[in-house]
Amino acid sequence: MAKYGAEVIPCCTSCDSKDQTKICKKCAVVYCKHFASTTDLSYCANCVYDFHIQVSIMERQVTHEKEDGTISLNRKSRCTHMQLTGNDWLFASHLIETMSDQEIEESIEWHRNNISVMLMEREARKMERYRKLAGINVPRIKHETQEQREKREAAEAAKAGKKTKVTKKQPTAQDLVAMLTQLASAGYTAEQVAAMMGRK
Repeated sequence: MAKYGAEVIPCCTSCDSKDQTKICKKCAVVYCKHFASTTDLSYCANCVYDFHIQVSIMERQVTHEKEDGTISLNRKSRCTHMQLTGNDWLFASHLIETMSDQEIEESIEWHRNNISVMLMEREARKMERYRKLAGINVPRIKHETQEQREKREAAEAAKAGKKTKVTKKQPTAQDLVAMLTQLASAGYTAEQVAAMMGRK
């Protein structure tokens, strides 16, 4: 999609008055820095926009086997492959063939310095985002056991003047068997145990 329409003049009044204009190498239109391509300032914004970056993940697995057939080394590596596609990229790549040696060297240094400045700007923006995130207080999640939770709730209820409901733990069948075994080993008879439990 074009960055500006056919009815727009790609040169603002202030840049035109200061003679801060360029001629696009592709369409020969006069444009200023406000209508230049952010990818390559030698072109206007409408001439270098039709390109895409295709990202693919490439994997490689290396396996070494011993004479007995056992695997001694199994290594797997992965890398990211990026490729430019699009009509504007094809135009720019074919234009490189027509450049002189001096133009190629100058263009390499031009783009190398642009890359250096862009990398510094990217790192500066990352540090600024990290600085902002560091100033945000993130509440810590405190993990507590069942006993700690009950104590905390009881303390909060006592502070608020409320009574807490204490639930008694019901003995299981295994607990009853263990209790009867202890009583029998202590010398209690079946009648005595029944009397202690309130049975006749």
